[in-house]
Amino acid sequence: MKTAIYVQDMRASGVVRTMIAMARAFAAEDEVTLLAARSAGIFGARDVAPARFVAASERSPDVVGGVVGAVRGGVPARLAVVPALRRTLRALDPDVVLSGGNFGHFSLWLATRGLRIPVVYVFSNAMERPGQPWRNRWRRFWSGLLVRGAAGAILVGSNLAHSGVFRPHVASGKAVLIPNGIDLAAVPAADGTVPAPLASPVPSILAIGRLTPQKNFEALIDAVAAARRHRPVRLVILGSGEDRYRVALEARTAALGIAEDVVFAGLTDDVYPWLRAARVFALASHWEGASIALLEAMAAGTPIVASRTAGDAAEVLSNGRFGLLVDPGDAEAFAAALLRQIDSPVLPGPRVAIYDAPLMMRAYHRVLTKARDAGRARVAPAPGGTPPIR
Repeated sequence: MKTAIYVQDMRASGVVRTMIAMARAFAAEDEVTLLAARSAGIFGARDVAPARFVAASERSPDVVGGVVGAVRGGVPARLAVVPALRRTLRALDPDVVLSGGNFGHFSLWLATRGLRIPVVYVFSNAMERPGQPWRNRWRRFWSGLLVRGAAGAILVGSNLAHSGVFRPHVASGKAVLIPNGIDLAAVPAADGTVPAPLASPVPSILAIGRLTPQKNFEALIDAVAAARRHRPVRLVILGSGEDRYRVALEARTAALGIAEDVVFAGLTDDVYPWLRAARVFALASHWEGASIALLEAMAAGTPIVASRTAGDAAEVLSNGRFGLLVDPGDAEAFAAALLRQIDSPVLPGPRVAIYDAPLMMRAYHRVLTKARDAGRARVAPAPGGTPPIR
């Protein structure tokens, strides 16, 4: 099976890491290309091998097509990559395409108009988000439109499967729930490495995520400020993102008097030394689909505090059995949970075993094979006829 797995760029996000792992696993049996609209990010061909890597917006000797200049994120960028992406897809001629993340669906949808390539979309973020009534309405409409025209849809969390947008498609079998997973066999063994920002006798709380309001770092900063009234603690935030948001977060730490104990540590291609060196992993998101960072924290054995609004966090943590759950709007309760996990931790134990990536990947492969077979049936010529042009 010729499979293309599409991502918008190669940033160090949970979606990108998952799709890279998927491409590498599928390459054992299939001809697989990890296709990015742009190569921006810290990952590249070496990380994707043995699968092939192609960036549609850059000149490549393997792909017929032109060049689209580097542009930043947003709707203009997603439109700008469409011509090169379409040409690249025509050159690759895959049997099926897996669109790995919400951010890239729009570009791929436009690029595949009229190409008769079966597309399976992965939905990994909540449809309903606080304070966004009109955008929520548009998001529901657009997601429903995507699923109706797709060869299939994969939902990474039960919160998505139970939403009004996807429930009818789950009932019909067009959309399936496949919880996120991580490859436990690939989790590196502890080697004693302690990243410099965590090399402190003061207990460190680690957060991982793109610097965007979705991740609700404000609540975590407020909780750390409240916790520091009881004992010294530090906060390390691993990730990059919106400059304006980071500036606002830095201003918040300064206003609370904790700027020296909050570190914005940037990006890494290996989160496990950070997780093992931290005393607590904290997830404060307003919304999620299903957090990969949460699973990685469980695999590292790091005590966890997660917001009840962070997608499937309550289900993953078995309603508090394997980590603490909090209301992210209650800074004092959040602080108390952080301090408890430092002093008398509730550990994640073996819970992550049910989220092992091979289980997820086999389920994905079944969905893609079904989509490919359905696509072949649609384009097969009638007896005595000629096949349609792809």
